[in-house]
Amino acid sequence: MTETTYAIGDIHGRLDLLEQLLDLVEADAAVRGTAAKVVFTGDYVDRGPDTFGVVERLIAGPRRRGDSFVCLRGNHDDLFVKAVTTGEGLPDWAWTLFRHTIVSYGAGERDWKTSPKLRRHAAHLSALPLTHDDGVHLFVHAGIRPGTPIEDQLEEDLLWIRHEFLDHQPPLPRRVVHGHTIMGDDPVVTPNRVSIDTGAYRSGILTAAVLAGGQVSFLQARGPIDRPAVIREELLSASVHGRAVPPAIRQLYDAFLAGDIDLREMTERSSREFA
Repeated sequence: MTETTYAIGDIHGRLDLLEQLLDLVEADAAVRGTAAKVVFTGDYVDRGPDTFGVVERLIAGPRRRGDSFVCLRGNHDDLFVKAVTTGEGLPDWAWTLFRHTIVSYGAGERDWKTSPKLRRHAAHLSALPLTHDDGVHLFVHAGIRPGTPIEDQLEEDLLWIRHEFLDHQPPLPRRVVHGHTIMGDDPVVTPNRVSIDTGAYRSGILTAAVLAGGQVSFLQARGPIDRPAVIREELLSASVHGRAVPPAIRQLYDAFLAGDIDLREMTERSSREFA
């Protein structure tokens, strides 16, 4: 049977969107009469409500005979592994995310170090590869460093690189399919890359790129914005940048959490307050 490749970007704990998107992938592959090779570009953990469920679903693998999953490791997955295994080398913001993430494992501040679920998932994530090369596309979490051969790419760049890669316009050794950097609610396609991180926790949109016959199309699962996750990220960003959160901003956050204002209004009004 022939095969169609689907690439799914940063899931970040949104099991609801993952299940919906996998249904769309299966339906699309059935119409095409092909098997589905689903390449996940990493960042399964943090932010959303169900990291445990997401990782369990990926471990379970595809439901249709002939389909396959290729799971890559992202920078948040890497931080998760370090938190569970050594507890070393993590910035404060990563610990803040981790403390929320472990809730989906039924673990808390006092007992997470003894959680067999956390240790099992950390072992699984630590063994995931950083790249998948099909000869036409290079799948990776963040991107690659231009000018460096694929075989010489550093782990740090594959997991974390941003502007040096995103701003590069000349051809690369492969067309790179990646996540890591939220580009908006829609994926971005350029001659040298396909960017598929549509900020699932923040937008309620999880994207799959469909790579078939030299063409790129997209499937998207849509659901509600994870409002608590958005506010946690806003507070975390303020803390990282050393900004105090004044009462007026707190009121905006409360209004957003209550559903009284949407994300666009909250973002615009909070930007004016911080300015």
